[in-house]
Amino acid sequence: MKEVLDKLSEFISCIVTAMSNVALYSKEHQAVIELSDKAINILDNLFIDDTFSITYIGKNLIFNETPITEKGIHIESLKKRLRANGVEKIIIKKGVTTEELQKFISELVLKEETPSCSDHILAGTVEVMFKSIETETSALIDKNISLIKDTYQGLSRFKSLDIRSLEEAVIGFIVALKRESNVLRIVSPLKSYSEYTYVHTANVSTLTLFQAETLGLRGEHLYDAGLAGLLHDVGKMFVSKEVLEKRTTLDGSEWNEMKKHPIHGAVYLSTLQDAPKLAIIAVFEHHMKFDGSGYPDTKRRGRKQHLISQLVAISDFFDAMRTERPYRKALDIQTIIGLMKESAGRDFNPLLIDNFLNALKRIEAF
Repeated sequence: MKEVLDKLSEFISCIVTAMSNVALYSKEHQAVIELSDKAINILDNLFIDDTFSITYIGKNLIFNETPITEKGIHIESLKKRLRANGVEKIIIKKGVTTEELQKFISELVLKEETPSCSDHILAGTVEVMFKSIETETSALIDKNISLIKDTYQGLSRFKSLDIRSLEEAVIGFIVALKRESNVLRIVSPLKSYSEYTYVHTANVSTLTLFQAETLGLRGEHLYDAGLAGLLHDVGKMFVSKEVLEKRTTLDGSEWNEMKKHPIHGAVYLSTLQDAPKLAIIAVFEHHMKFDGSGYPDTKRRGRKQHLISQLVAISDFFDAMRTERPYRKALDIQTIIGLMKESAGRDFNPLLIDNFLNALKRIEAF
């Protein structure tokens, strides 16, 4: 694995250095030709089934379906260039020539648009071809829930959260949504009460991504929306286990403790270098109501939730209502829809409720 990563790093270095030479000199410069030729030689060690792919989702690059979380000047330069050209996926096939790669690199630098394709290089937005979709998607979701569980278990206020592991889970949810249009086939059913925290956070992330995509969010903004959903309840690690796992209605003091979890979560995330600002905002605001009520009470009744916070709030409510809990039965989807419509304009943004329900109807979720 290390050898592959070293080759991958060398390949990226060649590509980015070649781009720099195009910008400084010209696309015909000898250095560009030599670096393109070197990159092709390195590719021989990276092809899988005669294909090499680069996918750019959110803030991450995926090479041959493996997320790369390492950071460096060349990685960041490549991300910046792909983002500027609106490129989400590059597929390079065995047999690619120096001239093809040289032309592709030049167009990445000289054009603010997706480079033209050739016989051995395809580039554009992500379009995935699938086989055994239901089985593969189910396995992917299970894998990501396990990843979330491993990340959250043992977490305490004194231990930093591994944001990068959660980033990988968000990428998995984005891929799952591209495989399966009906989001209700992706959100996982609760198998045991002990799994609730992990399954619920995964479902809220997936439902938030689903909503965000219907609103046209792409790239980094889409990714941050998914991460906000995944982190929304991180403040509950500051709530006592007795309160979290209580099977009857909370009393006054217990409820007051529970209502502090958005504050605790936002403060905790603000101490982490890699936590996106949108996630911090959503963690703080996801229990605020559209009409300014809810909690935490900021004493600013004119304050409105951020759009991402509003999406997370809808996802949180929807998944909580469809999940059986110790103190109540799960509700059917028509009952939940009725409750959401009743709460529109008070608890939730009515435009976002309409969007969510219309999106579910389009995919024949109900």
